Amino acid sequence: MILRKFQIKNFRSLINVNVKFIDNLPIVISGENNIGKTNFLRALNVYFNHIHDKNLYHAETDIPHHIYYGSRGGRTKTELIGEFENHGKIIKLLVRFDAKGNSSYKLDSKDINDNKAFDFLSEFKFIFIESHNIHLPSLIGAILEKDGLLALDKKRTKQSRPLEKLEEFIDLSRQAITDIENDINHCFKELTDFDGILKEAKILINFAEFDRLRDIIRTMTSITLQDGNNHEIESKGSGAQRAVFLSLMKYISKNIKNKKIIWAIDEPEAFLQPKLQRKVFETLQSMCKEDKQTIILTTHSQHFINLRNIDTVNLFIGNSERRDYERRPGKIFYEINTKNIAFTSTSEKIKAIKEHLGINNNDGWELLPFNVLVEGEEDKKYLEKLMEAVDIEIPNIICAGGATKIAGYLQYYNDFAKDNPFPEKPKILCIFDNDKEGRESKSKINPKKLTSLKIQSILIPRHDHTILDDNPRNFSGQSQNWAIEDFLSPALIIETANNLLRKDKYKIIGKKQINVRNQVAHRNKIILEYLSECTSQNNPDKDDYLWGSDGRKIALCKSFCDNQTPEKILEHLNQNQRDFLDKLKG
Repeated sequence: MILRKFQIKNFRSLINVNVKFIDNLPIVISGENNIGKTNFLRALNVYFNHIHDKNLYHAETDIPHHIYYGSRGGRTKTELIGEFENHGKIIKLLVRFDAKGNSSYKLDSKDINDNKAFDFLSEFKFIFIESHNIHLPSLIGAILEKDGLLALDKKRTKQSRPLEKLEEFIDLSRQAITDIENDINHCFKELTDFDGILKEAKILINFAEFDRLRDIIRTMTSITLQDGNNHEIESKGSGAQRAVFLSLMKYISKNIKNKKIIWAIDEPEAFLQPKLQRKVFETLQSMCKEDKQTIILTTHSQHFINLRNIDTVNLFIGNSERRDYERRPGKIFYEINTKNIAFTSTSEKIKAIKEHLGINNNDGWELLPFNVLVEGEEDKKYLEKLMEAVDIEIPNIICAGGATKIAGYLQYYNDFAKDNPFPEKPKILCIFDNDKEGRESKSKINPKKLTSLKIQSILIPRHDHTILDDNPRNFSGQSQNWAIEDFLSPALIIETANNLLRKDKYKIIGKKQINVRNQVAHRNKIILEYLSECTSQNNPDKDDYLWGSDGRKIALCKSFCDNQTPEKILEHLNQNQRDFLDKLKG
């Protein structure tokens, strides 16, 4: 029996949320604070464990506030729906709680009684580990008592006759405890086997030798971390406590075979340094794959995001909307609604996760399944502005800082991609300026040597036609030269330039100069060179206004992106430009 999907209706901020579970992989929920990530884990806990603890569900706090106190009526209930697979057959169990907290059940749309529902849910063991408001030493002790000491029972039940002496029981129990201790320490070492304060530390289970048996095993045993001080685990830091717990978690997963374990862990990264976070996630992944465990976790850490299986990541967002009810005059209610974002592509999803986690260029996140590599920052900003206007999904655009640096970037990414975190080779589209430096740099790119990437290199076209080969010739037979500004609409570039000239008290470029731009004498000049010539002619008594300088290009780009509206950009966008932008979708 495998959990395939879980749907929540009207539980706290979760009005209607679905999450799919994928075989042999941890399921991750990310998103901002206080939007409902932990509520999802709480709902799972209610679903599986209310049969053991009737106090887990409280209608007045678990039914959304605006429904319970506002609308009431038929919506005043919570529905939790688990979809399971058993030998290829899909089974749905719905658990419903009404406004009084009473529960009812449907199995595949048929009403069933409590006993049948309890029998179904009893096949699972759901363990919820909260991030806050939890006393880890007590949790460790409770789990150790209930599930961790199964080997002790096995040792005792192997005896063919009752124990005749207390000493004999103690000897057998001490050996069982030692075996358990060794197994847990093996798990602990896998987590901490790198330079750090926990390296070489060991977990000890201390056995109290007196005349009580398994019913009080919690008081008979305690757990310490042997790091030179041998203090109780409660005296250790939160990071050490979590590492011990995760070791115990892995041990239990290997030893409980009669039930399907589902672990729900709220922010496992809490109190763990980055290297240990990565190690913990590796451990959780191996538990899913090797021990066939189901694990769902919430996180704010990129170390718990698997780029190779981004489908396992769910990004939650929340919004608040005012609700007024006729039956509650004078009272204002707000519906807080958490949603699991649906994405149209892997790149879009990774970009959203990067933005949420505040990731820049670390841990390989800069390289996505599809990437555009451009010469400069202005290239990126102009292209993003145009794609936004055309309503094309903006790809991952990377700035190399110059045409000659693109080859080095490709080599770096090729080395990184040898340990490829993606299902397929990352694609990189390189865009060069159509000038001497750009053409030479493009000619040096050899995709055959960059075996870990899929490389395509193209020259930026002019606004009025597309370049198809490496050695384009213009109408007079001379080498063409242009950059990103020549791809843009001349009318919008000149309009933007005139706005800057006005601010600097320079005479603007006039209509006559605009009209002669495409004459044979001027059309082969790059637009920035033409702007500089016109500005000098119109302002002979002022300092030269060099539009090709870095400062002027930056100012021109910023003004264009800040002031040109999508409507105006679309008005001046021709089919050649649209066709080029379509290539950037990947």
